[in-house]
Amino acid sequence: MARVQENRVFVSDGPCHSSAGITAGIDLALHLIAELADPAVAREVARHMVVYFRRSPQDPELSPWLAWRNHLHPALHKAQDLICADPVRDWPLDELAGKVHVSARHLSRLFRDQAGISAHDYHRALRLALADQWRSAGLSKEKAALSAGFSSARQMSRAAAAHD
Repeated sequence: MARVQENRVFVSDGPCHSSAGITAGIDLALHLIAELADPAVAREVARHMVVYFRRSPQDPELSPWLAWRNHLHPALHKAQDLICADPVRDWPLDELAGKVHVSARHLSRLFRDQAGISAHDYHRALRLALADQWRSAGLSKEKAALSAGFSSARQMSRAAAAHD
């Protein structure tokens, strides 16, 4: 009997493996290489395939890089593009709003009404995803936190607790 698991990139259950699609199949293949050979071999294969980060079976199907983007507002898309292009950077709301030519109050409203998340929470979700990717790539918790723009692993842990 098969049981569907919601919102998963891929599922491994004993000898049975299933992915959510073509690119998720790449993630599944890299996961199997890591299990059968070695994580270093899987990283090398990913490098040759030009796959920057590998997703795990616990990762949600829709990543934070794509979530909260199903709206049509151009200023909000520009703001999200800026944050995505440099998630490590601090993005004060006033500065971000200025770059997309709206007021900070209006940008805050756009995030809430169009994306369903605050600008701060959106930015935090991207940083947490980036830190998880760095951890999967083998960095320590502290180095992953710093590489994702957090001031420390402790700050990252607090952000993760607030995110849940």
